[in-house]
Amino acid sequence: MGEGMEGMSVGRNKHRWGVVLAMLLVATVVGLWAGTPSSAAEEPTREPSVVGGTAVPDGKYPFVVALLDKRYGSTASRQQFCGASLIDRDTVLTAAHCVKGNVASNLRVTVGRTYLDSTQGQVRNILRINIHPSFNASTLANDVAVLKLSSAVSGIVPIRLPATTANSFEKPGRSLTVAGWGNTIAQPAFGSVGSSYPQRMREAQVPVVSDATADDIYRNYVPSLMVAAGKTGKDTCQGDSGGPMFARVSTSTGVVYYQVGITSFGTGCGAPGYPGVYAEVNNPNLRNFIVYWAGR
Repeated sequence: MGEGMEGMSVGRNKHRWGVVLAMLLVATVVGLWAGTPSSAAEEPTREPSVVGGTAVPDGKYPFVVALLDKRYGSTASRQQFCGASLIDRDTVLTAAHCVKGNVASNLRVTVGRTYLDSTQGQVRNILRINIHPSFNASTLANDVAVLKLSSAVSGIVPIRLPATTANSFEKPGRSLTVAGWGNTIAQPAFGSVGSSYPQRMREAQVPVVSDATADDIYRNYVPSLMVAAGKTGKDTCQGDSGGPMFARVSTSTGVVYYQVGITSFGTGCGAPGYPGVYAEVNNPNLRNFIVYWAGR
């Protein structure tokens, strides 16, 4: 969910969706970040993976990470609340609104797992949370966080970060890939029509939308910090926050993946006229922050 007629911005975190709907109905706000529960006993609301997507075969995108909160139950499917990406052997990248207000000891990740409730891939605890110092929970500007893992993963190639000058990835109309375990049911701009969370990761192709168009739609859109993508019926949704939007590039040595964006917010999911919005990874300020903490 994200900004609508009243300028509301809501991150695509899974667990606070029921609360968000109530606030949309009774209040006008500039922004809202999707936080964590007040107690370990509080269960997540199973509301709104990728809308309009297809199932991902085992091992296709091993760098896509499931971000889990240990307090949400005993299985990965219950614990998963956001996505992330492996950017170094011991570092994952996610959205700041996914982890703001949480502590590292509550969190863990699965890396290289396509089907949530399986033994695929590698599980790691979180050693440290690093949130961008200029993250704005109201506007979701600088919606970036770098998480250090308790130990490095092995045998998985991290996704690459594009250079600050690699702006061709953001050319309007270019098709990029999103992947995750969020709600698969398209949501209208205002309200909800139900939800369905998959066990298996799903992917979809989303076209980049121009900054000018996105700026007209969302009053909190910052062209230098964000990139918009999606169309009717093709979008990320609740549960996909923090996951990567990426480009596939064929080289002489094989296929390389570059992360263009971090799933941040949007109005509805796949709603006509409302693309999803992503933190722009190659923005110099954001990229420098990511690279700095990945190296610590």
